[in-house]
Amino acid sequence: MAQIHTHYDNLKVTRNAPPEVIRAAYKTLSQKFHPDRNPDKQNATRTFQIISSAYEVLSDPVKRKEHDEWIAATENRKRASETVLDFAYPSQPTQKKPVEGMREASRCVLHKKEFRKWAFQTAITIDKTRINSRHAYKYFFWFAVATALFIGVLSAA
Repeated sequence: MAQIHTHYDNLKVTRNAPPEVIRAAYKTLSQKFHPDRNPDKQNATRTFQIISSAYEVLSDPVKRKEHDEWIAATENRKRASETVLDFAYPSQPTQKKPVEGMREASRCVLHKKEFRKWAFQTAITIDKTRINSRHAYKYFFWFAVATALFIGVLSAA
């Protein structure tokens, strides 16, 4: 999953950094990028404003809590959209870190893999046999049952 850029990234601190570390990082970066110290750099003012706004949010406990909640909500939305895309485009491989892959070894992912394997085998079987009305009803029935079960597993997870 691609990381979102946050105020923590602007100040180059971790998300669980104590206020003292945030203050020290702000002081160091503001001295480094202050427009008076860098008159020849065009982006010094913009960088200083970004650092100042990040410190303003992270130094206030209420604003920091709201920012952390925003980060969590945004990451959850991204994770959900990536899951939907993974279901929509199963043939496209996604590169994941080993730890992230282990975290995703949940019931839903395992059922998704089994459903794909079953659907592929069913499609091959349908292609190989001549379909008469009896076969068509049989395959349609089992496909409908499997789809209903799969949707039930997704909604339960």
